[in-house]
Amino acid sequence: MLHFLVDGLCACVLYQLLMTAALPQMAGAILAYNVLAFLTQPLTGMAADRLRQPQLLLYGAVALLALGVAVSLLVVLSATFATVMTPLFLGLGNSLFHVWGGRQVAVSTGNDAQALGFFVAPGALGLAVGMLLHAWWLAFAFLGLIVVLSLIPFAAVAPAASGPSVRVRLPWLAVLVVMAFVVVRSLLGEGYSSELSSAGFPLLAIGCLAMVGKMAGGFVVRRAGALTTLLALAVLLLLLALPQGLPASGLSLLLVNMTMAATLWLANASMPGREGLTFGLLAAALMPGYLLAQFGSEGGMLVFWLLLTLLPTVLIELVVLWCLRERRADVLWSSVAVNVLTNIPLHLFVIFVSDGLWAVVAGELVVLAVETAWYRYFVESWRQAFAYSFLCNGISCTAGVLIQQVMLLVSLQT
Repeated sequence: MLHFLVDGLCACVLYQLLMTAALPQMAGAILAYNVLAFLTQPLTGMAADRLRQPQLLLYGAVALLALGVAVSLLVVLSATFATVMTPLFLGLGNSLFHVWGGRQVAVSTGNDAQALGFFVAPGALGLAVGMLLHAWWLAFAFLGLIVVLSLIPFAAVAPAASGPSVRVRLPWLAVLVVMAFVVVRSLLGEGYSSELSSAGFPLLAIGCLAMVGKMAGGFVVRRAGALTTLLALAVLLLLLALPQGLPASGLSLLLVNMTMAATLWLANASMPGREGLTFGLLAAALMPGYLLAQFGSEGGMLVFWLLLTLLPTVLIELVVLWCLRERRADVLWSSVAVNVLTNIPLHLFVIFVSDGLWAVVAGELVVLAVETAWYRYFVESWRQAFAYSFLCNGISCTAGVLIQQVMLLVSLQT
């Protein structure tokens, strides 16, 4: 219920702003909200894993959501202020809630796939309801219900695992493979949703279809196993790619959403004890599909450009860590993940907000702070974490500038 209300509240408030503020302002605001809501989840997930009282994350989420609603009301006084601060508060509040809820369900049910499916499912319906029925009275009603439900004490006591236990030799590799699968699923899901909406299929029905798919996926995974379910769904999706039309797209959207419980179960099983982090990593992997849907045909070039800048950065920073005699697989693999989480938002900021010198410097400082906190989770030393972050970012940034200068000289000579 909380998941339905939180996603519904965020969509409701953002669409209310859309009715008041200028369209260019809101396009940037919605992009900022999604970046904050999805790409910060690995970091907030780390906090969820470490906090002895994870319920504090829920209270923090509620406070941020309330602030988001409050500042959105100031749109009549200052559209700029409202469209900057509202996505900030709503995005961070949404991030905190999702990792708290995802970890809560995974821990308290022993990583039960059916429970995971039921948790993630109502968010899609909440988004549809918030977008369609957006109104201030609905936002206040959603917020009031969130406050009331958040006062219920939740006790996360881990029972015996309800599903088969697995031992993964390379947990980070397994999680990164699952993340790659989530990227593909995100692209397919956005594509099927846009096909249905362009064909006149009601938005609320699309939300219901996605919700039913996620619930059904958890039910199937619990009985057939995650890998078997993924393989069977992949075969069915390939068969459905041949026929065209509304029925095929609707069934494909249902099947795509059925894979969500399987990917969550696999990620949690790969890294037990880090359920908040794994939930956040899979949430961050949803961004490519969103970008393609947001920018249409230009989205493909944007994703290609982001990958073109990301891959050299990942390789350079791995070499830096190796030269620093870091051999722990946990640290090296996590370096790949954190580069995905920081490199993409930084380049989106440069492309869509500002590419000025001070803006880039400010962005790099934020990345430095984020990666320091990230490495601290794995190395247990703030000094070592800062050294890793400073050297990796400094060397990769310098290498990037040098490469740009070389390319510029070559272009001038030719």
